[in-house]
Amino acid sequence: MLNLDRFIIEFDKGLRTLFAKAPTARPYPDAEVPDAEMNAAEKKHAAALMRINHTGEICAQALYQGQALTARDPAVQEKLNKAAWEETEHLAWTSHRVYELGGRLSLLNPLWYTGSLAIGAVAGALGGKWNLGFLAETERQVGAHLQHHLDTLPPQDAK
Repeated sequence: MLNLDRFIIEFDKGLRTLFAKAPTARPYPDAEVPDAEMNAAEKKHAAALMRINHTGEICAQALYQGQALTARDPAVQEKLNKAAWEETEHLAWTSHRVYELGGRLSLLNPLWYTGSLAIGAVAGALGGKWNLGFLAETERQVGAHLQHHLDTLPPQDAK
């Protein structure tokens, strides 16, 4: 595929990531979990954490898209596109939860997306080993970040 075609496709993905409702094939993981009783401060705190998580999902999309855009190896591109697709549901779920808690998404998401896309593009241009290593490290740090958020959520919030 021509580089211009790839650029247009990735630009479209960026617009969809930032401004369209993310698609989800699976039900929301908390669909069967009843709403917890939380006071206003707890809801605000939980919404803020979920807004951060949503922004993290925006950044993950951009990192993977940037890496795929500049990756030279089609197999690596496919792995990155698969990783981005898997993160799409997380994007939908975090957005849903932010709104459910009465919060709003970050107004800085386009800025975070752009910076992450640039970082991903540099990682992709460095080659396959760097690209896949960057992917693995991103996933590791996201896991640690999410665990920290789980530890600081109001204890009664099981969603």
